[in-house]
Amino acid sequence: MPGINELKRTLSASLCEGLLSHAVLIEGEKGTGRKELAIWLAKAILCKGEERPCGNCSVCRKVQSGNHPDVEIYGESGGARSFHIESIREIKNTLWLAPNESEQKIYILLNVENMTAEAQNALLKSLEEPPSHARFILTCDNRRSLLDTIISRSTVYSLEPPTREECALALREKFSGFSEKEAEIFAIAYGGNLGAAISAAEEEKNEIVFLAAKTPDLLKKGESYSLAAGLSSAVKTRADLSEYLERLMNITGRCGIDRAAGKNTPVRVSPIEAVKTSEIIERGKLAVLQNCSLELIESWLVMELSGVFGGNL
Repeated sequence: MPGINELKRTLSASLCEGLLSHAVLIEGEKGTGRKELAIWLAKAILCKGEERPCGNCSVCRKVQSGNHPDVEIYGESGGARSFHIESIREIKNTLWLAPNESEQKIYILLNVENMTAEAQNALLKSLEEPPSHARFILTCDNRRSLLDTIISRSTVYSLEPPTREECALALREKFSGFSEKEAEIFAIAYGGNLGAAISAAEEEKNEIVFLAAKTPDLLKKGESYSLAAGLSSAVKTRADLSEYLERLMNITGRCGIDRAAGKNTPVRVSPIEAVKTSEIIERGKLAVLQNCSLELIESWLVMELSGVFGGNL
């Protein structure tokens, strides 16, 4: 993923010079490749090749497939406060045991922002006085969600999201069917978050995303019924409608800002249109949460957005 290579070079240099901390915290928003980088670093630490990680040796292959006995991964699934003290107790039970195949043992703790305060406090002792063979690789979305004591015992590396241009380019490389404009729209729709954009494309959300992008132009042409038909076709569940609203918010908001700055945009939206659209979307989100009828919400949206973009009902 774009944005990772610079950090890989920094981590690689620290590892080669023997300066890599026993506890590394990788900070970055979801979709920027935190887990990918954590796995890469584990391979780099254990790999015996000349260029670490080589990616081809048995060690690298085992780490990549999740089958290396000296690499343990915790916290991969679950939401807020789902990372409990029981997992830290499991780590403590094996921490002082010698590695099985390698000289070092690596604990990858993903999404540590989901740790309970109790779990974070339990982890402290292991971070403060680990055995010489133990290393910790932690990931989080924002260090501010962690105890200061956890942060102070780790070396923090921030993983910046790719630019919108980098995101669009990566999407075209991954999905050969995407045109330049379609890739740009997807990048805008997901705020440059490549991981989220890739997941959406793989989950076949294209119809919803492109409908959101076409919404302003359809209404400016007076094609309100085409928008209503598109919503009826693309939106089958509340989750679909929420997705449409989020993408419409991102697309109109970003394009409105860029238009104000005199930039070309794939969707024609003025700043004032973007502001009015965001107000309607917020009300639409509330209606979804209140379990209003999908058909009624869709009809209301078409009517309200027509008032913004000058469509005819």
